Amino acid sequence: MIFAERQDMKPPEAPCPGKEAPKPKPSRLEEARRVIEEYADDLRKIIKKLRRRLN
Repeated sequence: MIFAERQDMKPPEAPCPGKEAPKPKPSRLEEARRVIEEYADDLRKIIKKLRRRLN
């Protein structure tokens, strides 16, 4: 029987002190909510401007 040394089962290395791990991307749901909130805020600003013009 031959025993081979397994190279692929190494523990993960600690990140370098100078480098930070990249931030995880927001989930699709969070991204969609953010986009919708920005859109709603833009619409509110437009409505306020239009109301000022009418008065």
